[in-house]
Amino acid sequence: MTISRFRYLFKRYYSQSCTWEERQEFLLLLNQSEHDEELNALLEELLSEEERTERMPDEPAMRILETIMSTTVPAKRSYRSMIVKSAWWIGSAASVLLIAWWVTKQRPPAFKPVASIQVKDSSSNARLIIGSGEVIDLGKKTDDSITVQQGLAVSKTGNQLAYDQSANATPTINTLITDKGGTYKLVLPDGSKVWLNATSSLRFPTSFSGEYREVMVNGEAYFEIAANAKQPFIVTTPKSKVVVLGTQFNIKAYQEEEQEYTTLLQGAVNVDNGHNIKRLQPGEQAAISDGDQIRIRKPDIETTTAWKEGKFRFNDNIQVIMRELARWYDFKVVYVGTVTSRSYEASFSRKDSLEEILHQLEMTGDIHFSITDKTITVSP
Repeated sequence: MTISRFRYLFKRYYSQSCTWEERQEFLLLLNQSEHDEELNALLEELLSEEERTERMPDEPAMRILETIMSTTVPAKRSYRSMIVKSAWWIGSAASVLLIAWWVTKQRPPAFKPVASIQVKDSSSNARLIIGSGEVIDLGKKTDDSITVQQGLAVSKTGNQLAYDQSANATPTINTLITDKGGTYKLVLPDGSKVWLNATSSLRFPTSFSGEYREVMVNGEAYFEIAANAKQPFIVTTPKSKVVVLGTQFNIKAYQEEEQEYTTLLQGAVNVDNGHNIKRLQPGEQAAISDGDQIRIRKPDIETTTAWKEGKFRFNDNIQVIMRELARWYDFKVVYVGTVTSRSYEASFSRKDSLEEILHQLEMTGDIHFSITDKTITVSP
């Protein structure tokens, strides 16, 4: 007998043994009406199984049930009776969340955008400023090479620029800039690779000479640095300097954010904010604010680097999430009323429509969105 994907994910979710990706997939499938019948059957099976096990004490069970029911409108009769019947056997966090989600699903959708905000093709959202001051729109450049100065051309393939490692031209300064909805990959003259996230910039020389290899970043960038012990690599941000020899790390240094973050994946780096110097080990992150301190913590690496894989992965408050979305979908945000400070944990593809992402966030029940032209209003 072939087991459906929905049934498999249901069992994994209920037993609390599913992976992050399986959990996200299951919650998305749960919202699709085509699975209603199968979900009904699975819940009935679960009821039959649980009726033969120890039950939860009446008081906490009823308290959970009342909380669920108080936040919903009357559901379809069959499912409402099922939940009432379930009051005495609810025994795990997975059960409670599953039932709460299903009851909430019976409400008519409240999210009704009056406009659509579409992300642009990222290939049209990057510019290169060369040493002469000329601005080159990379989205409109169809050539496979671009002359950046006399005697030096760089190759262009899709969303990637690659500088010649053997060039002997006198260095000039170039700046690669991504706009909202744009990402770009850059191969530097030493072979180091840099991925730029949306609304970011990287300032760099066309060849590295001298004691150091130094670049400047605003926004977010992921680095894979070519090892060269004789010529350390330095990344300068508005609040710090990151000194490396050969490593992989992510820097998030948007000026509109309160803190900068340097996250180390491989190798070792020193983070210097002008007051303190901290050495990071793989898996650690340095958080830098306007004060003297550098806070070291262990972040979720997959969340930190999800953008490089074309994904959004959130575990933060709505203000941080909306700033992240705005860099990709290009909109303004207005807040009305006292918006919740809770953290939202979710994962989406950057190919998803903005409306779908907002709808999923809105289904939590404590936040609402409306779209007018290119402005999104957020309210309780």
